[in-house]
Amino acid sequence: MKKAVIYSFCVCLFSWVVFGLVWLTVLKDQPSDGVGMQVSMSLYMFFPMIVALVSQWSRKEKPSGTGLLSFKVSWGWLIAVAIPYAVLLLSVLISALMPGAQLHYGPEGIIAMSGLEGETADQIVAQFSSIPPAAVITGTLISGLIAGCTVNAVAAFGEEYGWRNYMVDSLRGVRFWKAALLIGFVWGIWHAPLILLGHNYPQHPVAGVGMMCVFCILQGTLELWFVLKTGSVIPAAMMHGIVNAISGAVLFLVHGGSDLTVGVPGLSGFIAMSIVIAIIWFYDQKHDRIMSSALMGGDCAD
Repeated sequence: MKKAVIYSFCVCLFSWVVFGLVWLTVLKDQPSDGVGMQVSMSLYMFFPMIVALVSQWSRKEKPSGTGLLSFKVSWGWLIAVAIPYAVLLLSVLISALMPGAQLHYGPEGIIAMSGLEGETADQIVAQFSSIPPAAVITGTLISGLIAGCTVNAVAAFGEEYGWRNYMVDSLRGVRFWKAALLIGFVWGIWHAPLILLGHNYPQHPVAGVGMMCVFCILQGTLELWFVLKTGSVIPAAMMHGIVNAISGAVLFLVHGGSDLTVGVPGLSGFIAMSIVIAIIWFYDQKHDRIMSSALMGGDCAD
């Protein structure tokens, strides 16, 4: 536990200080959706891995010593890839039930949540009107799968190496739910600088920090289960990458509501992920109970 706490403190301090310096010296006067910010956010995702590698080097530990960097493919990988789509579908349906929201295809949701206006907003409207809805939805889901399992997964691996590899190894002997809560909270609070700048919750950046912690606890619970089930952090990286790629699809299927209630990072997504977690928990309780035993020395792999 002590090792995980020290890592949590170090990764947050390092990430916040480095990103803060970059923002003050380079990004402060640039648009929040500009190239500089996008590149900085992508590099930010590798900070957990950098800190973990430094920690392993200082302790003379091998990166592969965690045993969670396996590339042995199993059915768990396929299920992990499918989970974000189940969460997305449930999020769309639940979002439509939120106050002021309704099912509606179009760019209005994206424009409203992002605060876009003028020429940029007009371009998005023109793009949507020129492409059949089925093509947009299908293209988004397929491209999300491809990107999520390739380039997005590589970026997500930078985070997963720290959260679901190094920290999981540091928490051996801790029960699943306690580990999921700790890792998820640290993962969420680590996002604080990005959230305060309007990422994910542009309408409520301050409240968004707390919302992000809840989101990361729930999403992290799903990812942790698959890491333990497959004995590899790779499925978590792919799941993470796909979530990043397709979550925005809710915004062109649902109109209205707010960023706190609508979408995968909102209340709707929390309910959707909770349903999926409950289903997995029921399955696990019925079968091999891996969720309660794996971190206590049980078998992690299929």
